[in-house]
Amino acid sequence: MVSYHDLHGCRVDQWQKAADDWVDLARRSSSASEDIRAQGKKPLDDHWADVTGKTAGKRLEDLADRLEAGGDIMKGVAMVLDALTHSMGYAQRTLFHAAELAGDRGLRIQDGRAVGAYTGAAPTGPNVPQNVRDAYTKELGDISEVNGLIEEALREAAQADAKASAELDKLATTINVADPSQAHNEILVEASHIEFEILRADIPVGKDPHLVRAWWDGLTPQQQKDLMRADPVTLADLKGLPPEVGRELRGPDGKIDRVEMVRYALDHWDKKDDLKFDNNCANFVSSAMEAGGMQKKFDFWTGPMGENTWGRESGLGWSPTGVPLPFVGAGQGLARFPCEQWRHRGHESGSAPW
Repeated sequence: MVSYHDLHGCRVDQWQKAADDWVDLARRSSSASEDIRAQGKKPLDDHWADVTGKTAGKRLEDLADRLEAGGDIMKGVAMVLDALTHSMGYAQRTLFHAAELAGDRGLRIQDGRAVGAYTGAAPTGPNVPQNVRDAYTKELGDISEVNGLIEEALREAAQADAKASAELDKLATTINVADPSQAHNEILVEASHIEFEILRADIPVGKDPHLVRAWWDGLTPQQQKDLMRADPVTLADLKGLPPEVGRELRGPDGKIDRVEMVRYALDHWDKKDDLKFDNNCANFVSSAMEAGGMQKKFDFWTGPMGENTWGRESGLGWSPTGVPLPFVGAGQGLARFPCEQWRHRGHESGSAPW
């Protein structure tokens, strides 16, 4: 449970400092692992082949594995702390915006709630002047708007605090993991999923559009940009944002809908690919581009196989066998570039490429 005063006074920058420190530790651990393999294990294998040498080599390999696994686990800690930093930053900015709005509307914050001139003294009776009734009605609306923002800020902070706390406690139990594969493919991947869940929960899904707009307007331009990059699909589906936000998310040129491209990727990244193809990663990116509305381009003579073409292999738009056909053509080269970027990002962070 996070209170108004907890959130208002928290030092978000301290979480960011902690995240940066853990990133530095992770790099040092990974570097030490590489050094042991390159300068210790390899020379030992090359020049000391007897039983004693093998025993020493096994010990060095175990130490290198532990340092490599530890590096990935520490990356997981950093990712969770980074998400906590951003989430608390969004929540605190929303809380500050609520307080600013209260001041602009002639209200004040008392015990974490907005109060006004008529709080606890509602004008009643047939002799109340109409202007007083109107002022009272307006104040009720203003109080509701401010309190809605306060509640949203506390909701964001509470979910981030709970999820980050639970994941950090879990990561603390992995200190003895010595298997780099487990650390990278299980522990780090789970931490990356928690990171994304924390950030996604900062978005007021299902809330009143008026509150959504007030929430959005309260964020700094950089926070708005960060959220648009972090979760464009959820933002695009949100009711209440300015129209220009949706246009920017989907792509101002209209050539490809970036939101639908990412939506496809999020929906299919962990699904089995039925294609038997030599570059399923690039084909996956091509499928995502197709979902975003990228137009196929065929050559009269070569179909989709030309130098400036892109489309499915048959050129028919359907598969005679019923199995989806792979994409071919120059467009596959374009698909390979982000594919390699995403593969590299996944290797560095342990997260899915989206």
